[in-house]
Amino acid sequence: MDKTHKKIKLGWIGAGFVGQVAHLERFVKFKSSKVVALAEMRPKLCSNVAKAYGIPKTYNHHHDLIEKGECDAIVAITHRRNTFEIARDVLEAGIHLLTEKPMAMTSTDANTLVDIAKKKGLIYGIGYMRRFDNGVRQAKTIIEDLRKTGEFGSITSIRIFLEAGKDYCGISQRVEPDEVLQNPPPPVAPDWIPKVFHSDYDNFVNECCHDINLLRFLFPDDFEVTTVNFKPKAISHATLDYGDFFGILEWGFLPKDVDEWREGMEIRFERGQLLLQLPLAFLRNVPAKVVLRCDRSSTSKEAYEKTINGDRSWAFENSDSHFVNSIIKGVQPENSGEDSLNDHDIIDQIWHIIVEKNKNSALTQR
Repeated sequence: MDKTHKKIKLGWIGAGFVGQVAHLERFVKFKSSKVVALAEMRPKLCSNVAKAYGIPKTYNHHHDLIEKGECDAIVAITHRRNTFEIARDVLEAGIHLLTEKPMAMTSTDANTLVDIAKKKGLIYGIGYMRRFDNGVRQAKTIIEDLRKTGEFGSITSIRIFLEAGKDYCGISQRVEPDEVLQNPPPPVAPDWIPKVFHSDYDNFVNECCHDINLLRFLFPDDFEVTTVNFKPKAISHATLDYGDFFGILEWGFLPKDVDEWREGMEIRFERGQLLLQLPLAFLRNVPAKVVLRCDRSSTSKEAYEKTINGDRSWAFENSDSHFVNSIIKGVQPENSGEDSLNDHDIIDQIWHIIVEKNKNSALTQR
């Protein structure tokens, strides 16, 4: 990044709900960057969003923005099945990039994007905002301290869980669209996954990549996926072998009429527990809650329980600010594309087991 630049000139691709509410509202207020161009395929929405957010240039296709927008970096918040092709075009043009998660729907495409970014020397970030939640970061510090001091003894198990439902929290974008949105492509999956599983795979990657990324952030230890029990309409789980202890990844999807979202983590030690209660993603300025339960530590003869609340900020804003600062400093963000490749490795491990285990089961006859 040129040190003489007063502000980073940002291009924006996608003016839908998540693009507006989770990101654009924050970026237009940053002092070190300015959104100078918007690309959106719905002409009326494009024009109205540009006016509402003070964006001077508009384009109806991302190719035009890339070619004419004169941008230092681009933020692309589009449907997950369109992200790969748009990201590839941006990176090939030599422009720094932030996209929402997942970075791509397959590990092959994800590797392609990282290879391009490396060759072009670009800053490339993925929107894993959970790791920028202040409560999550406090939990990471506490876990590291407990593992270093041994105050609670050794870790005996980890459980991270997700029951995905509704998490929009009653918020709305400044500009509501009234044009018909072009249908996204059908579910995308690797060639080795039978078509009957494509929708399940698509949903898993979209929702569970966040939890896989969070698990790696809090526990950077190597692990192997050993077993997976998959139930499309119930809770599924994968067993993770860390060597000295096991972890469990549980996931499922709530009925469409259930207005709830359940997500968190339990870390069990020999003499205590740490519970991480994750807020709804779109709940502004409410960080994750950390509950620390001590059965009997090496420094206390009495059991205790205490709740630790992180500073009130929004994980989305923290993540977006980190991307801008990474460009200014000329370094890859914590949530870089290269780091995110590890999430796809784990996703592939899980789905290879699912496919192999169910190749002759009733699930393949759905």
